Amino acid sequence: MAFYPNDRPREAAPAGEAPKVTSKRQSRLAAVIIVGVAAASLIGAFLTDGPEAIAASLAGADRLWLAAGAGCMLFYWLIESGCLHLAAKRAFPGQRWHTSVVTSMIGQFFNCVTPFASGGQPVQAYYMARQGMPVGRAGSVLLAKFIVYQTVLALYSAAVLVFEYRNFSENIPGFMGLALLGFVVNFAVVVVLYCVGFFPRITGSFFESCLYILGRLRLVRDPEAAGRRVASEIEAFHGGFTELRREGGLLLRLGGLTAVQLTAFFLVPYCVLRALGLNGMAPQDVIAAAAFILMISSFVPLPGASGGAEGSFLVFFGMFFRGSGSVSVALLLWRLFTFYLPIVVGAVFVRHLSQPGRRQQEAHPAA
Repeated sequence: MAFYPNDRPREAAPAGEAPKVTSKRQSRLAAVIIVGVAAASLIGAFLTDGPEAIAASLAGADRLWLAAGAGCMLFYWLIESGCLHLAAKRAFPGQRWHTSVVTSMIGQFFNCVTPFASGGQPVQAYYMARQGMPVGRAGSVLLAKFIVYQTVLALYSAAVLVFEYRNFSENIPGFMGLALLGFVVNFAVVVVLYCVGFFPRITGSFFESCLYILGRLRLVRDPEAAGRRVASEIEAFHGGFTELRREGGLLLRLGGLTAVQLTAFFLVPYCVLRALGLNGMAPQDVIAAAAFILMISSFVPLPGASGGAEGSFLVFFGMFFRGSGSVSVALLLWRLFTFYLPIVVGAVFVRHLSQPGRRQQEAHPAA
């Protein structure tokens, strides 16, 4: 059963041409930011600990725990692909596992190199459409994943905040403000999603009022045109959301898998810390710290939350290194696994965007 029956005949981009997620100028700026933050992290680590100490820490790191960290990321990608495949097969029975894996990894790459992880979904929709899925259904699949992910992340964050608040508030100055800011932002996104889904007219009126005010302040050049675009997006979102509400069993399964996926991601720093010889911390404390970092840094308006992620890591994981070791080395390894590795591996899958899709192959079969 397709849970987005309104398959309007619109294409994500002309046939054979990938959507322009960013301009060349934006792409260069993103590359400069990513390389610049990486260089700053290395320089900061060298200044803090010295190259000899860093080299010694890396040489003495436990290879099995480093492999476990890489394994957590692999498991994270497999669950991501599984969630996408589960939703895609319901909407489009012809979906192949290979397509789901490629689509997921393409999304990993573009999410890492665009601000707010905004570049992944347009390219994913384009690739799935090239593989035969109607564009409307591709959009519904990505909509389902996005709603489930944001909802599970908000619930996960709430649980972590409740059970781990005292531990972190006693060890990190200003923790309450940081944690509440991250939680409120994530929770607000979920509230907006559900308001659009259940109360589209009220939400639309609210956005129109916001655009009017922004227009009066000359922060929006053409409020009426922006309002029409917002109304169109709200209508499309509401249509997809209405159909998704009928898929309760699917959404519950996606929610359970997403919780497992997030846990795997949050275990990466635990593996890094164990690789560096830290044995006294509880896994749930490390998972909580990683969850707080994701909460706080998710909405930093730079590719991969650059700067925000590194700063949050130093704040939250510094408490584990007060007795021994260097948090800067842990930061480098954690960022390598969770940010630079997805870019490198994802780049391998991005080449599929330049290959003929299933639709092109069916239209022009080999002689």
